[in-house]
Amino acid sequence: MDAGVKRYHSFTIILHWIMALAFFLMLGSGVAMENFDLDKSLKFQLFQWHKSGGVLLLMAFFLRLAVRFATRIPPLPELIPALERKASKAGHYALYAVMFLLPFSGWAVVSSSSYGIPTVVFNLFEWPHIPGLQGNKDVHEFAEEGHTVLAIIFALLIFGHIAAVVKHAVVEKENLLKRMWWSK
Repeated sequence: MDAGVKRYHSFTIILHWIMALAFFLMLGSGVAMENFDLDKSLKFQLFQWHKSGGVLLLMAFFLRLAVRFATRIPPLPELIPALERKASKAGHYALYAVMFLLPFSGWAVVSSSSYGIPTVVFNLFEWPHIPGLQGNKDVHEFAEEGHTVLAIIFALLIFGHIAAVVKHAVVEKENLLKRMWWSK
């Protein structure tokens, strides 16, 4: 870390907010597909959109990871206690892990389905299934359950991430959001 760095790199900021919006849309569409009584054709289209979004988020994850390692991050303010620094680091690692595992588990769900419906990403290109999984009921059930559990964990991690930023703004009067925003 570099004490002179006050905010994240602009490309990191752009990826952060685009991916945040996309993951919120993905979580919402997943909840809608699983819990709402939708017309079958609408549900099918929503499922196709959800699969397309998952593929793009999986690709965006690797881009984000590369940018993360290629750029410097701003240090946390000195007033933040050591335990909170460790919690912040652990929370970010957990967010990165779930940002990979959530779309990957969705890919495993689609790949292990007995239907074999292709994933055509927003009608632009076909994304392949994971080889050897089609029709594997054990993998399918495990991946479906994992996808659901990971979505819940991700929602909780996001809530904790936002709550930490709000807590620091309200209690310590330290605006950490400026580190992940465009203005300097």
